Amino acid sequence: YIDEKTGLELNMDMARAARLEEMEFMRKIQLFEEVDETECYERTGKAPVTTKWVDLNKGTVVAPDIRCRLVARDFKPRGDKDREDLFAATPPLECKKILFKKAIMNQEQCRRGGHERLKLMFIDVKKAHLNGVLKADEYVYIELPQEAQAEGRCGRLKRWLYGMRPAASAWEADYTEKLGQLGFRRGRAAPTVFYCKELQVRGVVHGDDFTFLGYKKDLLVVE
Repeated sequence: YIDEKTGLELNMDMARAARLEEMEFMRKIQLFEEVDETECYERTGKAPVTTKWVDLNKGTVVAPDIRCRLVARDFKPRGDKDREDLFAATPPLECKKILFKKAIMNQEQCRRGGHERLKLMFIDVKKAHLNGVLKADEYVYIELPQEAQAEGRCGRLKRWLYGMRPAASAWEADYTEKLGQLGFRRGRAAPTVFYCKELQVRGVVHGDDFTFLGYKKDLLVVE
């Protein structure tokens, strides 16, 4: 077990435990359904997408915090250059700067009295790209690792896995739908900028990081 970033050897027992924890989580959210490999060949005419473990020590050498992530090796075939469904937007840096400036301006107004204090809320969504759900008629199969203990079988994805190219755009569609249910509208120029008129909350999304500006009671609704 080797750290993907540093190349240093990882504690074997801790790495094994981290991999099993990741497998348990994927089964809990029903990320895939175990099927015979023959189904994959019948449906797609090719082998399942290969996978690999990305093992990292998020802590230190003295106090290790080992995280393991199963990643699909979904290589780009010819003809996919202009596929819009593979695109995931990122916000201009100015969008977050505007939220911070509005918060600072509000602090000045509060000092003068008569204004409720605006607050910033930061949310980091763990394992964000696993939230994107495949459509019923989408058949995507992955190679299952040794830790799955499923020899001769593969996984038909129910949710997109890290490394699958549509995962980022599916995650974007997922959080956009959920924010829309709260009354948020997307920005016209930047689709990762949101505003809810009813709650008076503004938000910017960068990957799996959410930044919101609003009054506390309204932010709690969003949270």
